[in-house]
Amino acid sequence: MRFYWLLSSFLSVFLFSSAARAANLISWAFDPNRNQLVFSTDEGVQPRAQLLANPARLIVDLPGTTLGRPTVTQVYSGAIRSLRVGQFDEETTRLVIELNPGYTINPEQVLVKGNSPRQWTVQLPAVQQVADSATLLPPSLREPALPNQPPARTAQQAGIQLQSFQVTRDGFFIRTSGGEPEIRINRSEDRRTINILLEGASLSRDFKAQNMAVNRYGVSNVNFSQESTSPPAVNISLQVAEESPDWQASFSDIGSGLVLLPQGETAAKLDRIPRTMRTSQRVVRTDSSENPQASATVQSVELNGSSDMLLIRTDQPVAPAKDWDSAANAYRIAIPSAKLGRGVREPQLAANGPLTQVRLQQLESDTVGILVKTAAGVQLGEISQVNENLIAIQLLGAKSQPPGGKPITVPPPENPQPPVKNPPVRNGRIVVMVDPGHGGKDGGAPSIAGYNESTVVLAISQLLAARLEKEGLQVILTRNADYFVDLAPRVEMAQQAKVDLFVSIHANSIDGRPDVNGLETYHYNRGELLARTIHNSILQSIDIRDRRVRSARFYVLRNNSMPAVLVETGYVTSPTEAPKLADPAYQQKMADAIANGVLQYIRQNLSR
Repeated sequence: MRFYWLLSSFLSVFLFSSAARAANLISWAFDPNRNQLVFSTDEGVQPRAQLLANPARLIVDLPGTTLGRPTVTQVYSGAIRSLRVGQFDEETTRLVIELNPGYTINPEQVLVKGNSPRQWTVQLPAVQQVADSATLLPPSLREPALPNQPPARTAQQAGIQLQSFQVTRDGFFIRTSGGEPEIRINRSEDRRTINILLEGASLSRDFKAQNMAVNRYGVSNVNFSQESTSPPAVNISLQVAEESPDWQASFSDIGSGLVLLPQGETAAKLDRIPRTMRTSQRVVRTDSSENPQASATVQSVELNGSSDMLLIRTDQPVAPAKDWDSAANAYRIAIPSAKLGRGVREPQLAANGPLTQVRLQQLESDTVGILVKTAAGVQLGEISQVNENLIAIQLLGAKSQPPGGKPITVPPPENPQPPVKNPPVRNGRIVVMVDPGHGGKDGGAPSIAGYNESTVVLAISQLLAARLEKEGLQVILTRNADYFVDLAPRVEMAQQAKVDLFVSIHANSIDGRPDVNGLETYHYNRGELLARTIHNSILQSIDIRDRRVRSARFYVLRNNSMPAVLVETGYVTSPTEAPKLADPAYQQKMADAIANGVLQYIRQNLSR
């Protein structure tokens, strides 16, 4: 396949020195109606663009940039087929705009424009419908038309090689080089073998492991065999249970490899199927020394610094399952395909802490069990895969009553510092953390209407969270009742959950100045655009004095890596604003205005 780089004469760029650290791709949006892609990074980058044919696709590489999440694919209708964003290699993030067959663009009319060193616009020309997309390439770069020439796909297949096999959180990934293979899938009559044939492919010399026991996602073994055919082919056999779902295979330009995923079920859910349901599966168990990929190692089980999360650290992804043991009056966590590491100890528990007992056991040769007994009023929340090596389980305390009435009252929880609901596993949705300021022993500013700041901002935050969830976003509250959460744990929650936006809700005060009132919104560094969008949305919806958008070094702003803002919703020391802030109808109006600003920012900057 031939390609050529879009020449620098087509680029309007900013020149800058290399960043001292790797940049992160923080947002991107493609408008198919305008054929325009806009993306932003947290450090300066120099994009490289190229156009490939068969199918036509524009590839934009960002050297020295990381994505920090799985590949994201957006599908469109019309001439533009999809936008894929993923990590091409350890140092390059790749954006791919793929056209449907029969369509192409003139590469000489593609404009890559630097709005700043951190924000770029890629403007595509009008898409053209042609019989052969290669006719738009310059003559010097066109493939010569040869008589009886085999199809281009066959020519690409000659050098396809399988390089490595990897178990991922979604399924399996096989890294390849040399092109895209033809894929054929069939299942045996007894439904215990799924064969994936890659035509035109071969196993590389470094691909030594041809038969591997994985015991993951309902697959006991994966076997690779080189077929003696012309052209050559590789057959991948998955040994599965009779009742397990079919698997699908697709080639990913981003990452250059084959992605294998189960159909209809998530891979994590398949790992939680009880063993009694897998009796028909022919499982081959191996000692970890003979097959290091067969099991993970549990390296530690501990409480986090604020004692509101149970953290399980492993050396590779795992899929724990949680259950309640009524006989033991405790929770049991089972981690399949895992073993306890040497020296792993049970966490030390405080006498008045949320947990009364944590016991670690090697239940079977390949299953780790964790028995967890909780204190009164404490429950284990959902299991969250924070990253490939860290599982977090929130310790849920008693829930508060919904806000309402005047003055606002929120009953205290049984536990002096209960946690909030733990973020679930990322499922592709935008995640917003809503942070009600103060709480518990820190009531914030006292209001002249007889309430504390902490109660009114909790009421607004809960309404804001409900509105954003209704709009399809995933929302995490740093607290959901009137208890104290220090500043560092709030930031830690956001970092562990890898949230996209952080919105902290407060109310202002000033002693001896009842005449002072109005709205202030704060940011530090990356959050300025989010702050201005939310601030303007509130001004458009509510009759409130504009006290401007400001920059400040508040802890939750300067220590968060994502766009973070702090909204001062009014003055509790103002005779005009204090009663409004205690009014449920006004709280709803304020929450809706903040939500509209968040949604506008997402549409303009984080749409994906």
